Amino acid sequence: AFSTSSHAADFPNNRSSYSTPTLATNWAGIYGGLHVGYGSGRARSASMSGFMSGVHGGFNMQSGQVVFGLEGDINYSGVDYHGFADAFRQKWTGSLRGRVGYAYDRFLPFITGGVGFTSAAMKSGGVKAENTHAGLVLGAGVEAMLTDKISVTGTYLYHRDGAKTYVVLPVTRNTTMTTNEFRIGVNYRF
Repeated sequence: AFSTSSHAADFPNNRSSYSTPTLATNWAGIYGGLHVGYGSGRARSASMSGFMSGVHGGFNMQSGQVVFGLEGDINYSGVDYHGFADAFRQKWTGSLRGRVGYAYDRFLPFITGGVGFTSAAMKSGGVKAENTHAGLVLGAGVEAMLTDKISVTGTYLYHRDGAKTYVVLPVTRNTTMTTNEFRIGVNYRF
């Protein structure tokens, strides 16, 4: 009788012997944040690089561990080059992108892609011309929850901007851009 009573707590139908399954972190909802980063790339045949900073925001929806949504950003850009007689600088960049990720509890690796915009200025021989380029943006990153409201993120984005013509007399230059951006940021979930 003593043996039976001492093992009664181990019977399979005793609910206290089972742990309650935990749900994955809820990534759904609206968020906004700040980021800083570094960009490098090419405009025509010239290499350019520099730092950038900006704001971003978006929303997520979640189905099981799959997280998908939309994100937009706008950035002040210091990415530029200076040649002997000319200079080229990105003034600002922005993008609107879809995001798809797979949640591992408090970690969310994701891929992203969409459209991007870049405002740029070229100077040559004392003449300045400006244009706004549009193009493709692709990338990937990872986000990690620090609290239920705050997360940190690291993102790589590849921008490929279409050609625009810069009239900087006495020459006219047709210019395309490619930029690689590496960013770190912080998000607040509303």
